[in-house]
Amino acid sequence: MIKYLTIVFLIAGISCRAQKSVIQKHVNIDVSTFESENKTKASAMPEIKATSKLKKYKRRFDYLLVNISEIHHPEKSEERNAIFNLYPDRQEIKKRYLEKYIQDKKLVAYFEETMAPINDPHLQINKSYAVDELMEVASKFFYADKVKPDTTVQSHVCIGINGMKETRWEKDYTLLAAFCYEAIFNNLDEDSSHISESYRSEKRLSCEQYRKNITTLDKYLEDVKWDLFDRMKNNAILKEELLKYYELNKHNLAFNIVK
Repeated sequence: MIKYLTIVFLIAGISCRAQKSVIQKHVNIDVSTFESENKTKASAMPEIKATSKLKKYKRRFDYLLVNISEIHHPEKSEERNAIFNLYPDRQEIKKRYLEKYIQDKKLVAYFEETMAPINDPHLQINKSYAVDELMEVASKFFYADKVKPDTTVQSHVCIGINGMKETRWEKDYTLLAAFCYEAIFNNLDEDSSHISESYRSEKRLSCEQYRKNITTLDKYLEDVKWDLFDRMKNNAILKEELLKYYELNKHNLAFNIVK
C-alpha cells in the first residue's frame, strides 16, 4: 500500500512540474538589441504569443506584464541588466526573463483574474467600479511631462509614461487601468480617433489657460498636468468611447461598470 501511494505521489509530482504556468502558456519574451558605446547590448520585453487566445485582448495583458511585474520595478534594474548581459545567448535571456514572470505571484494572480472571464464568458463577476472611477483612472493616461522652448507642453498617452504612479488611491484599480489602456489605445489606432482629437483640444486649452501667468516652467508644467487630468476626467467624448468599448467587451472583463 505504501509503495502504491509513493508511486501515485511521484506521478502527481511529475505531472505538476510538467504543467505549464499560465504565464509560460501565453507569454513569449522578445529580445532586442541596440548599440551603446560601440557595443551591442540587449533588452527584453514580454509579449502575448501570437497563437494565444488572449492575443485579441493583448493590451490589457501587456499593461499587467509591464506595470505589475516586479522585474520592471526601478529597484530591479541591476537584476534586469544581469540578465541582459547574458547576450549573445538569446535563449538564456528568454529563459531567465520568463522565469521572473512565472515566479511573480502578484502578476500571476492579476493575469489569471483577467483571463478567467475570457475562458468562461458566463462567469459570475462580483467586482464593480463606478463610471466616476472609470474616468478618474482613464484620465491618468493623458500625461503632460515636459515644457518645450515655445511653452507648448509635451505629453504622452503611454503604457509606462503616465500618471498612475502619482496617485494615492486606496482602492485597487489595476484591472480597471488595464481596461482603460486597452480601450484608449484601440481608439487611438483608428483612422479617425475621437479621443485623440478631444485630447489635443483639451491640452491646447489647458496650455492657453496657464501660459498667461507663468512664474516658473516647473510650476507651469505642474498646473497643466493636473488641469489636463481634470479635463480628461470630465471629457464627454472619452467617457462615451470608454463606455462604448465596455459594452462591446463586458462579457470578457473581470469587473462590471455600474452606470
